Amino acid sequence: MPRCFLLLLGALTALRGAIDPTATVVVANARVPAGVALAEEFSRHRGIPAANLIVLDLPTDETIAWPQYGEQLLNPLRAKLRAAGLLAGELGTETDARGRRDFVPTAAPKLAWLVLVHGVPLRIRASGLKTPAAPKGGLSGDQACVDSELALLATVNLDPDGAKRNPWFGHATLTGASAGEVIRTARLDGATVEDARRALLGAWRAEAQGLRGRAYVDSGGPYHAADTWFKDAAETTGKLGFPTDLETTRQQFGPKARADAPAFYLGWYSQKPEGRFAAPDVQLAPGAIALHLHSFSAETLRQPTTNWAPWLVQQGAAHVSGNVFEPYLEYTLRPDLLLAGLAQGLSAGEAAWYATPAVSWQGVILGDPFYRPLAHDLGQQLADQRDRPDELAPYVTLRAAELAGSTHALSGLEEAQRLSPSLPVAWAIVQAQARQGLPIRWTLPPETDLTRADAGLLWEIGLFLEKNGHKDPALAAFRALQARPRWKDDPELKTHLEALSR
Repeated sequence: MPRCFLLLLGALTALRGAIDPTATVVVANARVPAGVALAEEFSRHRGIPAANLIVLDLPTDETIAWPQYGEQLLNPLRAKLRAAGLLAGELGTETDARGRRDFVPTAAPKLAWLVLVHGVPLRIRASGLKTPAAPKGGLSGDQACVDSELALLATVNLDPDGAKRNPWFGHATLTGASAGEVIRTARLDGATVEDARRALLGAWRAEAQGLRGRAYVDSGGPYHAADTWFKDAAETTGKLGFPTDLETTRQQFGPKARADAPAFYLGWYSQKPEGRFAAPDVQLAPGAIALHLHSFSAETLRQPTTNWAPWLVQQGAAHVSGNVFEPYLEYTLRPDLLLAGLAQGLSAGEAAWYATPAVSWQGVILGDPFYRPLAHDLGQQLADQRDRPDELAPYVTLRAAELAGSTHALSGLEEAQRLSPSLPVAWAIVQAQARQGLPIRWTLPPETDLTRADAGLLWEIGLFLEKNGHKDPALAAFRALQARPRWKDDPELKTHLEALSR
């Protein structure tokens, strides 16, 4: 690995925070054995005591009524947490109109995190009950996300008609009474248990080897304020060294856009997955951080073709957030703050709560909350790349080049390409040469197998090389595309092939 990168970047280290497994409880549904097995696997990996796995007899429907939430989930969970000494308070015998037994806390909880697993209901439908209190923040209705309601299990039963302030919003740590006001929640879930487990294993791989890849940010939505959030998020991924593509039109990333190794995908605004990142061939990098902002992005986690949240999990995202009902823009998770939290060294779950304005509302956080995507420092990744290269090794080189700056980037890229040629690094070299006004030199060996390369990357490379007079490598890129079913009859590709074949 280039010595200049090691010297410049070897000391770059992410912050690490302590996890207290004894203050974490995992909740599974007894009627979904595969979910219980996933809960057990997660608990073992994170060192969570077996006694902290609570298995309840719950409905298997994603959407439940308030009496079901109170009688079958909240009340039994509070009782078990009290018996375990993790929750202190008096649990009454009377229930309110929503099936919740009265609860009066008597001391700060010893519970910090609640992790729900595939099979636990997701949403609470509106009850139609009228409450005397004025709507919170101009909002009304008691429809809610189960996870967001359970975050308040250590407090007295509050009127759920409207969003409530999240004390963790904008805060990495809390002290005093605020620290026990909200129990942070997360969920291991997706269309199937297999999807959720694959995403979980990707997070653990990235935590051990480093999150590697590129960032893709779509800022073209209907509201200026949120566009600013996405642009600020893209600025953060760039500062972290991840090569970042920013789409600024009202459309999603187009069908010919580059989409190799997405370590970050942040987009809006469509309910159904569409555009390049809705293509089945676009697999997210292990440990990827992803979200698509839409009012109903997590309306269901069982239908990935109709909702972005389960689609992103299915494609491999380790951390996803979404909304189960209309959250209104000001109460939805902020992508800029999510990235700011990660840049501080927070875990994915901590960063998500740092970026979430409201509780008792519509947001859900999917993935291992303790996953730290930046825990494996870049200097160690460079050493790993030298000793144990894998398919994501080129992206360590690309990130190092981004952080090294233009003065050192080109020499480091060229040295890496001599040691271990790859298409992404060859393209980065050409881009660096063009930026510096140098002659364009294509350094990829002609016998390189392009059959598995990202289609958007090949298209981007082919267009540039053709424009700059590099006929043979441009033809190689375009012919590799023509061999793919989706590209075989593409009229634009045919035009370029005909021009190069004359």
